[in-house]
This record gives sequence, C-alpha cells and structure tokens, in this order.
Amino acid sequence: MADRRMRGAASFARSFDICANRPTDQTVNRCLQNIVLCLCLIAPAMAQPALAQSATQIIERAVMPNAGSGADKKASGTEASGAADANAKGGQGDGSTGDPAGDSKNGGDAAPAEKKPVQIDPTLQTTLDSAQRRINMWGNRLDSTEAALQSKIIEPQRLDDLRSSVIDVRSASEEVQSSLKPRADAVDRRVQELSPAKDSKEAVSEAVASQLEDQRAQLAAINGVLKQVQVVQLRADELLTRIIQYRRDQITRRLLTPTPSVLEPQFWSRVVRDLSPLLGSAGELVSDWFNLIYARAGAWAVLLVGIALVGTYGLVWPLRRLLLDRAARDPDTAPAPMHRSTAALAITVLATIVPAAAMVILFRGLDLFDLAPQRVSEVLAAIFRGAVFAAFAQGLAWALIAPKRANWRLLPISDDAASQLMRVATAAGIIFALSLILNGTLDVLTAPGDLIMALQAMIAAMLGGLTVTALRSIARASDPEAETIEGGGLSPVARWLMPLFWLAALTTLIAPIIGYIRVSSFVAQQIIWSVSVFGITHLLLMVVDDVATALFRGDTGLGRALRETLALGAGTIEQIGVLLSGILRILLIASATISLLAPWGVSTGDVTSLLRQAVFGFQIGSFTFSLSDIVLALMIFVIGLAVTRAMQRWLETRYLPHTRLDVGLKSSIRTGFGYVGVIVAGMVAFSYMGLNLQNIAIVAGALSVGIGFGLQSIVNNFVSGLILLAERPIKVGDWIVVGEAQGYVRHINVRATEIETFDRQTVIVPNSDLISGVVKNWMHDDTSGRIILAVGVSYNSDPEKVRDILLEIARENSELLAYPAPVVYFMEFGASSLDFELRAYLAQIDYSLSVKSELRFEIMRRFREAGIEIPFPQRDLNLRDMDRLEAAIRGRGKTGRTLQPASSEPTKSAPLQSEEPAPHKPARPTAESPAEADGDGDNI
Repeated sequence: MADRRMRGAASFARSFDICANRPTDQTVNRCLQNIVLCLCLIAPAMAQPALAQSATQIIERAVMPNAGSGADKKASGTEASGAADANAKGGQGDGSTGDPAGDSKNGGDAAPAEKKPVQIDPTLQTTLDSAQRRINMWGNRLDSTEAALQSKIIEPQRLDDLRSSVIDVRSASEEVQSSLKPRADAVDRRVQELSPAKDSKEAVSEAVASQLEDQRAQLAAINGVLKQVQVVQLRADELLTRIIQYRRDQITRRLLTPTPSVLEPQFWSRVVRDLSPLLGSAGELVSDWFNLIYARAGAWAVLLVGIALVGTYGLVWPLRRLLLDRAARDPDTAPAPMHRSTAALAITVLATIVPAAAMVILFRGLDLFDLAPQRVSEVLAAIFRGAVFAAFAQGLAWALIAPKRANWRLLPISDDAASQLMRVATAAGIIFALSLILNGTLDVLTAPGDLIMALQAMIAAMLGGLTVTALRSIARASDPEAETIEGGGLSPVARWLMPLFWLAALTTLIAPIIGYIRVSSFVAQQIIWSVSVFGITHLLLMVVDDVATALFRGDTGLGRALRETLALGAGTIEQIGVLLSGILRILLIASATISLLAPWGVSTGDVTSLLRQAVFGFQIGSFTFSLSDIVLALMIFVIGLAVTRAMQRWLETRYLPHTRLDVGLKSSIRTGFGYVGVIVAGMVAFSYMGLNLQNIAIVAGALSVGIGFGLQSIVNNFVSGLILLAERPIKVGDWIVVGEAQGYVRHINVRATEIETFDRQTVIVPNSDLISGVVKNWMHDDTSGRIILAVGVSYNSDPEKVRDILLEIARENSELLAYPAPVVYFMEFGASSLDFELRAYLAQIDYSLSVKSELRFEIMRRFREAGIEIPFPQRDLNLRDMDRLEAAIRGRGKTGRTLQPASSEPTKSAPLQSEEPAPHKPARPTAESPAEADGDGDNI
C-alpha cells in the first residue's frame, strides 16, 4: 500500500510537471504544485515518517528537478536509500506487505527522466509571432466595423470606407494564409514520415521520438495560427455580406418611402410657396460670389470672370463643332468596318473631351486665384457634370445613329428612325443634364423636400415620355415581317431588353401618380444610365472586333511582322486576333455588367467576393430564405446564361471558323462550353443565395430515388450525349445510317441527336440508341469512300479496250483519288453482256452520287466514240400451237379478209355461213427468261 502511494504521488507530480512546462501563467502553476505537494505529504506522514520522507524526495525531484545543488541531490539520494532500507526491514519485522526496496529494483520508485523541451525553428517562431500580431490588429478593425454597423444611419461614403477596410483585412489574411499553408503542409509531411505505422510494434528511437515531438509542436503552432486566420476570413465575409445588405436596405427604404402624389393640389401649393425663397437664395449666392471676386481682385476680375463664363460656351461649342466637322463621314462613301467604328469612337471622344477640357481649365483657374468658395464650387461641379454628360450623350448618339449616313450607321435602323432617335437622344441628354445641374444647385441651397420631389417628378415624366417615343420608333423600324433571312433588325439581346424598357418607362409615368416619386426618379436615371452603358459598350465591342480583324491578317504590317518574327501562318495570326478580341469582349461585358449593377448597391468588390465564394467554397451554416436574394440570384444566372450564349455564338461564328478543326469537334467544343457556362452561372447564383454543397447533396440524394424510377431514360440519354461528345463515335456533319434512316448529323443535344435526311427531313434519335445500337458512319475516321460502278458491254466488244477506257475515264476525273488507284474488274459473263466493275475512291464521299453520274455520262460518250455497244437484255419468245395458227392464217388469207390483231376486240359481225369456227384454245405468247430457254423450267 505504501509503495502504491509513493508511485501515485510521483505520477501525480509528473503530470503537474508536464502542465508546468506549458506556456501558461507561472503563478498558477506554482500554486498547484504546492497544493499537490502538501496533499501527498499529509497522508503518508500520519502513518510512517520514513514513507513521508521518501515521498517528499520523489515529489521534489519530479516537481522541482533543478532545485538544490549537486551535493544536496547526492545527500538526498543517500537519505532516500537509507529510508528505503529501514522501511524494508521494518516491513519484514512486522509482517507488513510490500517491499519498497524490491520495487526500487524494478523501477517503481526510480526518478523519471527529465523531458527535453520542444524545439521550434526561430524563423518560424518569428513568422508566427508577426502573424499573431496582425491577427490581433485585424480583430480590432473588424470589431470597430461591427460596432459601426450597429448604427441605424451610415453615410454612403462611410459605408464605402468600412467595406474597403474589411476587404483589406480579407486580402491581408489571404496573404498570411498562403504563406503559412505551404509550411504547414511540409511539416505535416515530416510528421507523417516520422510517425510509426499503426500496426507496427517496432520500437522508436529516442532521437526520432524527440524530432517527432518537435515537428508536432511546430505543426500545432502553425495550425493554430491558420485557424485564427480562417476565423478572421469568416468574420470578414460575414461583415461584407452585412454591408451589402445594409446598403441595399438603405436604397430600398429610401425608394419605398411614400411621397405626395403629383395629383395633390396641396403638394403643388407648397412647391409654389417654396419657390420664391429659393430663387432669392440663388440670387444671394451669385451676388455674394461676385462681391467676393470684387473684394479680392477688383472690378476687372468680375468682368473677366463673366467674359470667361460666356466665352466658355461661346468658343467651346464652335470649336467642338469644327473638330467634329473635321471627323465628318462622307455619306457617299462605303467605309471599311474598322474605319467606320473607329470614326464613331473618335466622334464620341471629341464631342466629350472638348467641353470637358475647357470647363476644367476654367474651374482650375478660379481655384488657383481662390475665387470660388465652397458652395460656388459645388454648383460649378454640378454644371460641369451636366455639360459633360450632355456633350457625351449627343456625341455617342451621333456616332451610333449617324443620321442621313446609312453607310456609317452602327445600328440596324432606317433613315427616318435614325433621325427621330437622334432628336430623342439629344433631348434626353439635355433634360438629364439639367436635372444634374438643378439637383446639385438645390442641394447647395438646401431646398425643401417638396421642391426637390417636384423637380424629380417632372424630369422623370419627360424622360419616360421620350423613352416611349424611342421604343415606338425602334419597334416600327424593326418590323419582323420586313426583315430578311440574311439579317437585319434587332439583335436577340435588344429584343429581350425592349419589354424591360417598356416596363421602366411606364413606371416613370405611373409611380408619381400613386405617390412614389423617388421610385420614378430612380428608374428614369437607370434608363439613361443603362442606355449610356449599352451604347458605349456596343461601340467599344465593334471597335475591338473590327480593329482585331483588320490588323491581325497575313497581309498587314503587323501580320507580316508576326510571320517573319515568330514564323506564324496566316490562319494562326487570325486566330490570335480573334482570341485577343474575345478576351477584350469578356472584359468589356464584365465591366458593363458591374456598371449596370452599381446603382443597385453592387460594387466591383462585391462581385469579386461572390466569384471567390463560388470558386473556393460556400458558406457553411443554415440557409436564410430571402426573396430579394433569390431574385438577384436569378438575375445573376440569367446574365451568366446570356454571357455563355454570347460566347458560344462568338466561338461558332468568329473563332472556330478560323481553326483547322473538323465540324464535329467544333460542335463538341461549343456544346461543352455551354455546359460549363451553365454550371458556373448556377454555382454563382447558388453562392449568392447562401446555399452550400451539403444542402445540394441532400437534394440530389432525394432526387436520386426519382431518377432511379421515373427519370432513368432521360439520365441515360443525357449520359449517352456526354459519351458522344467525349468519345465522338459520331460528329456533327457525319453521314450516318441508323436503322432505316440515314443522313447528316446536325445537332447532338442533351437528350437526342438530330439527323437531317437527304429529303430534308429531321429524324430525332435518342442518344442511348446511338450508344447501344448499331450505327454505320461513312465519315468516322475521314471523309473518303469507295464507289462501285457496274458496266455491261456486248459480247462483240474487246474487254481490254473496255478496261483501258474505264481506267482512263477514272484517272481524268478530278474528284477521284490517285491513291488508292482506280481498278477495273471483269466480273462475269452475263446472259446478254460482259459485266465489268469500276472501283475508285473519293476524297469526299458526300459527292458519290454526282461523281457516279459524271462517270456514267463520260462512259456513254466514250463507248459511242469507240463503237462499243451496251446491249439490251435478250429475250426469246416461244409460240405454242403453231400448226393451227398457220392453218388459220392460210384459211383467212384465201377469203381475203384482214386478220385482226390479237389485242383488238373481236368484231361483232356474224360469221360467214361457209365458216364454222373450229373449237380450239387461244394461242398465248409467253415470255421466257434466258434460264428457261436453257431448259431449266423456271417461269419468270
């Protein structure tokens, strides 16, 4: 019992020694050690003093291995040994059980070996300490952001600052994670290498065990920091989501707050009442400004400023008109595509940059001489925005519509529609520019809310009316019945956007009536913004395509330089141009999409975050149902689908035609790109809604039962379609035979394959039938094939001459291959002809029917020239009862009557009295085949 107590005390003390070596509070560890020491000493001391002394020494060595000098340790050891011997003797004398001395020999009371401290690489420790400090700093920044979001009202600029701060934290944490993750992987590999196998009983050396402990400690330290970094990223993502939702809620609250209806007389009475003081404030602002200029620079400065303001308008617009005339487009000239699109871009830039540069110079001059106070600067900034937008809108409309210049027009509309759209675009640009100027001025003058809403309602109504006028003009100009098959009219994207613009225009007209003026103003602004984005994007897309097509050709200077420098072929140079234009198109479309979503509270960082979540994983947690999230997710999916279809159309019409791939592989690439695009768009939409892969897996598991019962054939056909695209036993454009149907493969769809027969019929064959059934493919490996032409000549013909003529005809035909060479076989001696066969190979088996026809025409002509006869089939007639027939002929000949033909009707005249028709069987001629003539008895 005593030795068990000693071993227990030592074990207990060693356990606390391990705890003491860990990086915890030293004071707490010391207190715990003292408590354990006291508990271990009290119990044995009450029974045996020697046992208490021995236990004390064990605890002291376990808990405080470094206490005391070497002499003390030696003396302590001697005393412990003596105590142990005395205890042994006493135990033998009184008959007590247990032998401490014996246990000491077995190691029961031996002092435990000192544990080697864990070694961590100093460089790694420095990196981890630096990362820990950064993690603490990030936590503080995220805490402050979270506290700021608790406020009910946050300014948009403050919200943008918070979002930028969170994005910075997220990016910095990704950098730390990317730097530590390779180290963690390397240490983990070393741990796996040093760790013994699970079932291995081989002893591990002390050096390996020590190194393994060091590596495990390093791995634990790195993983601890990585876990904290992941927590920081999770918090950052949550805060970004909250910021996006906060901004969206702000927009929603502002728009959906009811306003007075424009039909309320009290509303307009308040507007009229507030108008007079506002005009007085505006007059005071102008008067104070000129007084300030007079006080600082004198009367001449006031005059110069007035002249500058008037001259800016009087000189800039004529200069703008002069530059536009220099870039004028001759209506009688048919320009090249690149010249047409670049001229339109130049017109847009010149129309915008000239007034912008002039006004910037004017305003910078006022700031330089400190002649524009804060309020005046804000009004001048509003004037600058309005003037620049008006110039931009007119220039862009002039560039795209090109009234009275159909050859330079970039939109598929008529001259009448172009003239009307030009007037509408100019008016809309001026009205929207006035709204920018007036809104900025009213903000500076702190105008009452009713006056601002009245202005918004009027601007929205005018813009809505102009939108309706433009939509009606476009609808009349793009009559579907007037469009030809070759092209013309609106694009599919424009046809999809037309109903949306109609809905927006009606909203701008109806919303002010029902008391939602802010909604009307917001929608009117989005109409102008969307049209501007679509217009400039369309122009830039055309410039990119036309410039890439014109420059990247083999006969241009750039093409010759690439050919001479990189030894590229003309086709490869064209492919480079198409690829470059495709990349720029993607960037332009992405920029346009972000620009369209920006007024709705979506920024570039938000879109990037969504894409990152879709690629690197979904948020783990319960799904929160939100209708707005689902609607926006559907919008994202539709946009992704539209981009996928546009890229498929670009691959089909622009890139793939410039490659050397066969038609089937081009179709496979296009179809596969469509599948990938739909999957990526779905992933992005699911990520925006907050769905994770676990939920999708649960739904997929539930659907698997339905797939097993009701959707088996559909899934079978879908998988078979994927096999067809991957294995490509048949391709688009192949001539195949499936059962009784044969024709060309036109489309390999998700469920079935379309085959177009030679009669222009479409046969729909399930994909599973093509995989499991027998299919004859004339063009599987290549498009070559063999034709066989049978020719029969008379027995009087020279066979060798016939052979030479047939071979000569085959060699002269340009559609037949020289190798394998055409051959002529003498097949057999026919019943009425000598039968030959001409066998030759075609490069394109598609032309087999036309080539056979040409060969037959030529054979017929050459045989006639050579005097070779193509015989008719020979038939022998066997007439029965010839004796009676001869007697009848002789008898009728004596009477002088004309014999009736065998096929004519018998005469109705009465027979002569001297003639009595003898009963006999009518003679019936029968056709006899050559085989029957030989006596084999076969009737045909």
